[in-house]
Amino acid sequence: MKHLIALALIACLAASATADDKPEAKKKRAGNRAAGAWMAQNLSKTLETVELTDEQKAKWNEAKTSFVAQMKELKEEGLTPELMKKRTEAQKAAREAGLKGKEMAAKLKEGFSEEEQTWIAKQQKAAKALRVAVAGMLTPEQMAALPEQARKQMTAAKEARNGKGKGKGKGKGKGKQKEDA
Repeated sequence: MKHLIALALIACLAASATADDKPEAKKKRAGNRAAGAWMAQNLSKTLETVELTDEQKAKWNEAKTSFVAQMKELKEEGLTPELMKKRTEAQKAAREAGLKGKEMAAKLKEGFSEEEQTWIAKQQKAAKALRVAVAGMLTPEQMAALPEQARKQMTAAKEARNGKGKGKGKGKGKGKQKEDA
């Protein structure tokens, strides 16, 4: 009987010990994150909500490959995850302070060297080009099926591609000037 109780006690201890063992947390893939592949991967997950045709899939893969190559090049030039994190934090602080437009742009340049600003600008240009490429290949039905945030970004990218971006047509053109009375 003592052996049976001891055996049951050992079995309970072993079961609780294995239940306490949790698998290690998934490690972030610093290589991919630093190379910007995470941006493309996030966009890829977003595109899973719409059914892409084979032609669209080929265009997406081409755009993604180009983007990741540009990001790897920027990484080699010196664009680090720490630098991007610093800029993201500065952008968040500027938004919380209520800054917009030129004021925000000026605030985001503070604390960054000319070289760092160049890298950040190249990264933003590459990300915009990726969104423009994706927006250009999606049908209106597919655009409507995207989550709201992605739809806003893609719509803005598509408008920029078609020359309908912000700042166009807002000025006083010929014949629109007010007359002083």
